[in-house]
This record gives sequence, structure tokens and C-alpha cells, in this order.
Amino acid sequence: MNIRRLERQEVLDALHLVWDVFAQDVAPLYTPEGVASFQEFIRYPNIERKMQTEGLALFGAFEGSQMLGAGAILPTGHIALLFVRREHQHRGVGKAILLEMCSFAVQVYRVEKFTVNASPGAVDAYRHMGMHDTAPEQNAGGMRYIPMEMWAASVPIKKKRRKSAYIAAGVGAACLVLAIVAGAAISNELRYVAENGVDEYMQDGSQWGDDGSSIEDWYDEFYGDYGQDGYGQDEDSQEESGINAIPEYVDEDCGYDVTEDNYIYTADNTSSTTIQFEVYYPQVEGLSGDVQEKVNGALQDCALESVDKLYLEPSDEMKEKVLGEEYPVLASFVEYKVTYQSRSLLSVVFQDYSYEGSESDYHVALRCVNVNLQDGTLYEVKDIVNLDDSFVSQWAQVMQDEADDDTFLSELTAEDMKAVLGGDTKDGVYTPGFFVDEDGLEIGLSFRYPAESQDDRGYAWVTAPFDFDEIGPFASDSGFWALVQ
Repeated sequence: MNIRRLERQEVLDALHLVWDVFAQDVAPLYTPEGVASFQEFIRYPNIERKMQTEGLALFGAFEGSQMLGAGAILPTGHIALLFVRREHQHRGVGKAILLEMCSFAVQVYRVEKFTVNASPGAVDAYRHMGMHDTAPEQNAGGMRYIPMEMWAASVPIKKKRRKSAYIAAGVGAACLVLAIVAGAAISNELRYVAENGVDEYMQDGSQWGDDGSSIEDWYDEFYGDYGQDGYGQDEDSQEESGINAIPEYVDEDCGYDVTEDNYIYTADNTSSTTIQFEVYYPQVEGLSGDVQEKVNGALQDCALESVDKLYLEPSDEMKEKVLGEEYPVLASFVEYKVTYQSRSLLSVVFQDYSYEGSESDYHVALRCVNVNLQDGTLYEVKDIVNLDDSFVSQWAQVMQDEADDDTFLSELTAEDMKAVLGGDTKDGVYTPGFFVDEDGLEIGLSFRYPAESQDDRGYAWVTAPFDFDEIGPFASDSGFWALVQ
């Protein structure tokens, strides 16, 4: 069984599944008003809007091409849907979906608490999962439910093993970026009482009412055992990717401390524009005054690059772009990882998920800071390796191996690659960077191809790993190398 985030084209199938299970297992327990309210909530236009503006994330459980169950979670940690086909209930499918959604929400949305409005028949099962009641039974629109919650710390979040340090653009943008724009919620829930079949009420957007209230939480009835241990734990799903895949090196006796700071801002007084930033970055304490100021300034500047570009110091072009959008979105979510921490060198990677003016203009970028802690010197790719034919040939081969694509970067000649790694971004398409980690160092590119570019293979960034012996023949005479010996 495979549990994964649903593609947009799979959402309608999931809603059909939800309705089928609801009609069989739940509808008989509720009034016609309650059934109509649920129909109203799961209509495709409503779910589509919630995905676009509230960050609703849908998941499905599959065996082959068959969808066994479906669930949905909001960036707040609220479980909005959870249904499993009747013939697959009591096999652990519901539990697997729930744990996958919780794991996703903790790692992507940084959720600390989960909430659910449990139907009476599901309360005991949720209690076994760690949920506890927060209020007596409620009744809204003909539906009975018990509000429940649990802290994320009580959920067995999956930790994945290392695979490769690269990330596909669609993966990051479809996940973390949705969390950033969760503040752009629809102001009113519109009511629709279906008079036709499931196909029409899910797809037809013309019959909305206007009284605004509905209950948003519907769940698989978890009777009995949640299922066998390990059910649905696909081996591949245990592998890490992106910056989580990077093995860090930390010298516990480095003589200074690394703390965390952040820049968090949400504009509350805008009616049509979404402005939200959630940026995390490290800071050091315990270095000499001038050096510490240089180091911390470099780390902060790198983390806030999108914030500056989009909001604090926007260009005239960016201002005009925002003014031209009907519903502008300015947002950035930045996470980081300290990959190498020694007495003399700090290497940090930042992964930035951003909306740059509109919902359709989203990007995922990797940025790196490699700083000498003795004098505050910053290092770039061109500083640490000799950009000659020999290195470029070897680097390109490793990049193709990482992407598992023999034609990857084929649009670039050897001279182009030298220029790109030397800092020529080719109109912003390629941004070079490197980081040091426990195994050696990785040198790569962050990509921003024009729309519809034939060269775009779907990667946001890819890095080529070298251990210290492998990179040795290509090393420059920079003082950098003395810092990692």
C-alpha cells in the first residue's frame, strides 16, 4: 500500500470515494439537513478553493491504481476528511493515512497540535491514537461530533533514511508553499442543497446558497483494531530527500553556540493581497564581536533574500507585477540545516519556498552560506575549485548521475558550465552553490527556468557529492581547504 499526496487530477476521484463511504456508513445516522451540509462541503469547487486559498492538503491510500481511502488536513493541523472504502476498513488503512498526514503536517507546516471533530462512533478509536476530548458532544447542521485534539509529540512521525540531496520543484511548491498562504481563507462558507447525483453536485458550481454555515469534518469510522504493524510502510517512503538527506557534521567542542532566530510576518489588513513570511535561520554566539556580526549578518541576509526581494526592498518591476494581479501573493517559507559546524567553518543550507506575486508564480530555491569563523570570509564555488575542463567534466557527470538523466544540463556547453559555476546565472536561470557535510562537500545548482522551457527537467535544485579525496585534485589554493582538514 502506498500513501501519498494526491495530484490535482485525482481529487475528484477522492471526493467520489468520500461520498460513497459517507452515504453507506454515516448518512443513515444523520438528518437530511446534515447530509445536505456534507454534500455542500465536499463539492469540487469548494474543495478546490480550500486547496488554493486555505492550504488544504489531500492524501490517498493506493494499492496499485486503486484508491482505498482518502484524507485531508489543513495547515492548522485540523483533520478535515478521513474515509476508507468499506471493504478495506479494519485493515489499518485509516491509521496509515492519518499518520502520513500528521507526519506531513509536522515536517511541512510545523504543526504542534492536531484537532478533529470526531463522529461518536470514532471517538474510542481516536482516543487509542492519543486524542482526547476537549468539549462535550456538539450538534451542528444535523451532525453530532466530539471535538478532540492531541499534541504532535505523541504522534510517531516517520523519519526517512538518506537518499539524494536534490528536490523536485513540484514537490516543495505543492507542499510547503500551501502552508504559507493559509491565511488567505474564504470569508464565508456557502451552502448548497443537492437535488441531483454526486457527479453534478461535485462539479456544478452554480447552485450555491448564502447562509454560510457547514460542518467541515468527516471521518472514517475506526471500529476495532487500527491494523497490523507496518502496514503501508513502503521501503521507498522511508528515504529522505532534500536538505533532510544531508548528513551533518557537528563538533560539540567548537567553542560557540548556534541558536535559531526567525522573521515571521503576516499582513492582516489586506483584503485581496496575501502577504506572509515565515523564515528561520541560525545565529552564532561566542565569537569575537566583529566576526560574529559578519557571520550573523551573512546568515540573516541569505535567509531573508526573498523577503527583501518581495516586500522589504521590492524593485519597480515587482511593484508593477503585484499591482497587475487580481489576487497578489507575496510569501516565503525558509527552512535551514547546519551541515558543517567546526571551530573554523560553518556551512548552512537554506531551502526557500516562495510565491513571487501570484499563486502561479512559485519557486523553490537552495542557497548556501560557507563562512570562515576566524575572519568572516564567505566562500563561493569559484573560490574553492579550479573551474577547468577536467573539473567541469567530472562535475557534470556526477550531476547527471544524481538526476538519473544522461541528458541533464545538456543545454550547457563546458564553457557555459564554467561561467555558471563562476557566478554567471544566465539571466537568473542557474544559481551555483556548495555546502560541506559529514561526507565531504556538494556542489550544485538551483534552477529557475522560464515557463515552458524544454530544458526544465522538474528539479528545483541538484547537487553533486564529492568526498574530500575525490575533490582533492580539483581544489584551488584557497585558504578554505585548511578549514576542513
